Amino acid sequence: MALNSWQFLALAASAVVLLTLTRGWIRTAIFLALNLAFVWTYWGAAAMPAGLAFVLLGYGALRFVAGRGTAALAAALAILTAAFIYLRGYTIGALSEPDRATVALVAIAGLSFLFFKMIHVVVDVAGGTIPTISLDRYLNYCLNFTTVLMGPIQRFQDFNAQWDAPADSSFDVEAAVDATNRVLRGLVKAFVLAPYLTPYVLKPGLPFDSMSGADLLLSTYMFYIVLYLDFSGYCDIVIGVGSLMGVRPPENFQFPFLARNVSAYWLRVHRSLTQWLTDYIFAPSYHWALSAGERAPHFVLLAGSLLLTMLVAGVWHGTTVNFVVFGLIHGVALVVMRGYEQGMTRWLGRARFRRFQENWLTSAVAIFVTYNFTSLAYIFFALNVRDGVHVLGRLSSLAARLVT
Repeated sequence: MALNSWQFLALAASAVVLLTLTRGWIRTAIFLALNLAFVWTYWGAAAMPAGLAFVLLGYGALRFVAGRGTAALAAALAILTAAFIYLRGYTIGALSEPDRATVALVAIAGLSFLFFKMIHVVVDVAGGTIPTISLDRYLNYCLNFTTVLMGPIQRFQDFNAQWDAPADSSFDVEAAVDATNRVLRGLVKAFVLAPYLTPYVLKPGLPFDSMSGADLLLSTYMFYIVLYLDFSGYCDIVIGVGSLMGVRPPENFQFPFLARNVSAYWLRVHRSLTQWLTDYIFAPSYHWALSAGERAPHFVLLAGSLLLTMLVAGVWHGTTVNFVVFGLIHGVALVVMRGYEQGMTRWLGRARFRRFQENWLTSAVAIFVTYNFTSLAYIFFALNVRDGVHVLGRLSSLAARLVT
């Protein structure tokens, strides 16, 4: 059920009308039926049992950890992670043979997003920040058709608060028009602009040796732009639909092309993923490192946590080694950026360094460098490691010739 199909538009319109007109268990049952119908179109008969079993495993895990200690949480997380790895198709072969993508056991669309939502709920239930969740509320949260495929990664607390919000008898015409325009804008980005530019993107099978450096660079930029148009367009559609039906997913993009460094970039692109990684990977790993490595330099501990976080980000996106490289490139960039900030702060002082960063020329150079760095890093999102290194080598040779 493509998001530009009449079937999706009919399902979305049904959700908007029925969730507005109904209350209580009827509303819950209707939303669950719509969510199951939506995922069925992607999972089908082959993957539906495994997908639902995985989601129910998460519910069993959150019930198991409630009121128990750290050992129970660790066991639950280990089981969920093992199930995710098994279903996702991570293997040693996938990492050592990047030319061949591993075929997952079953094609469970949105499995990575489901996994992170389930981990969030289990950890927060164990920590007491989420109370006991009913099965129907949990299923509707996990399988919510506006976020189940590609996010955004909505927190349960946000979903729950919006679902339980008192009904507003007045109809906000302006808000409805804004939400509808958001949907239309997303359809244009994802299904008009992105397909139009897709023939020009960097992809496997291109004649890299015979392409000019300019063509390689253009295709690299185009891959980055098309990826943004496709994903942000999808987010526009589901945020608009969610706004109309009263359960709005969080924003996921904030002008990422204007980021002045890699850290700011990750706070502007796929923001819900960045916030998840910060809360559930970076913060606990850094806290643990500080407590366990009291004598180690804080910057070393910070660097280790940043690298781990971006490694998880890379592996979460795909099962082959090029995604590991993609994550580590960003991890190294974050470490270098933090080192640069600390060094400049010691040299100039905090106030002078802030003024230096806010200078228009500094900002322009920073945006240019960040845009080019993130574009080049996406080479390993599009290609296997061998081809990616080859393309980078050709682009480096072009840059060297231009400089000399």
